[in-house]
Amino acid sequence: MASRNFIRRDLPLIMVAVTAFPILLNRFIDDPSLLNYWTTLGSWTSYISMIAWGLGVIYLFNGEYHSMQMNRNKGIVPVLMFGILVVFSLLLVALSIMYADWGKMQLGVTHPSYVWWYNGFYGAQSQAFYGLMFLYLMSASYRMLRFRNLEASILLLSGVIYTLRNTPIFNLYFPWMLPLGDWINNIGYTGGYNAALICMAFGSLLVGCRQLLGRERTAVEVTA
Repeated sequence: MASRNFIRRDLPLIMVAVTAFPILLNRFIDDPSLLNYWTTLGSWTSYISMIAWGLGVIYLFNGEYHSMQMNRNKGIVPVLMFGILVVFSLLLVALSIMYADWGKMQLGVTHPSYVWWYNGFYGAQSQAFYGLMFLYLMSASYRMLRFRNLEASILLLSGVIYTLRNTPIFNLYFPWMLPLGDWINNIGYTGGYNAALICMAFGSLLVGCRQLLGRERTAVEVTA
């Protein structure tokens, strides 16, 4: 049992730590050997990630297929949509292989036929996705920007002032909004953004070090 846990949990963590620490050192030490190590390992990581992504898609399709088999009373629409998704995915894979340049070991993802099929499906989906994201953003802003407390009130007033600052008619009749809106954007927004960026950087570094040392619960649970 101990050897099994070592192979399934401890060994992957050790491999990740040994390979990742030189990459971290490359961020702080200017050394050609570390840069070469980072470049080589980055290339292999890209290949492994693409293979893992492909296997993940196959696993996703397999899970969705078994889910439809267990819930056949949902009608023909889910089956039809799933079939279209599978056919389109297989079509993209076939086109990428068909137009691949095997001499350069490059798939044909830049071929006009592949780009046409990809954009024809993905372009419409991305527009619908961003449209829904904008709708959810407006809904969240409506629930968040209220006079409930001091912080929410300041955020609401700042957002309203900056929105009116970008409206030409308000700049015409209320010219004082222009410098006030610029101050909010250049001082308030920049300060908050830099603070959030610093917190994100330190937090990411802390979580990364905990994962490399095997102290992060999520990493240990996933590898286990």
